[in-house]
Amino acid sequence: MSYNGIMTTEIERLNEKKELKELRRLLSLNGDISERVVMVTWSALRKMQRELDLPSLSPIKQHYYFYRKLEEIRRALNLSMNFTQLNQLYIEITTLRDLLGLPEITPISEIITLVRRESLELFASLDNRADSLLFRILLLKSTSGEEDSIGTSERLRLKHELDCTLFEILKAYGPLSRPELVQLTDVARSTIYDSLTRLITKGFVIQYSKKRNPVGRPITLFDVKI
Repeated sequence: MSYNGIMTTEIERLNEKKELKELRRLLSLNGDISERVVMVTWSALRKMQRELDLPSLSPIKQHYYFYRKLEEIRRALNLSMNFTQLNQLYIEITTLRDLLGLPEITPISEIITLVRRESLELFASLDNRADSLLFRILLLKSTSGEEDSIGTSERLRLKHELDCTLFEILKAYGPLSRPELVQLTDVARSTIYDSLTRLITKGFVIQYSKKRNPVGRPITLFDVKI
């Protein structure tokens, strides 16, 4: 490897070390955080960087909070989308937020709820409404009767998607505790419990107790069944 190549690799390593340190600090603001959670979040941020062709993850704080916004959109719409689609939706939703005269701190889910409540006519103010991804999604849900409630088939699909997500996380980073899985997925604790129960019942996941520290009560860990 050339000198320039060695220096480039070393700079990238130092940058990643700095960014990981800042990410650990950000994640620990909500309580104790495990290294597994840090690395899963880091992997998601790197994936977002690649899909959106971002030059780097610096400053990591800005990218992390943007990632949380995109994940908020994913949860609000109950759809599986890549970061490119989520970014397009973010642009459209922030445009609608301005049209509605809402403050920047308004949650994404609240904006989507308002759009549904005010009807799809709100999109008449958008010049590119025919190409709007959000318009197509809400129109599909409206015409299929899913605007106010999720059908049985959709509910089953979402459960299956969560089960697959938890299994892949445990496969790559397990064993993990339920609080760690809650923090990684931002899904309700009871919903995570139901998903883990299904995976255990089907024989895909095992549950056991272990002490991570010499003192203190043992914690319950989950891992894929080998």
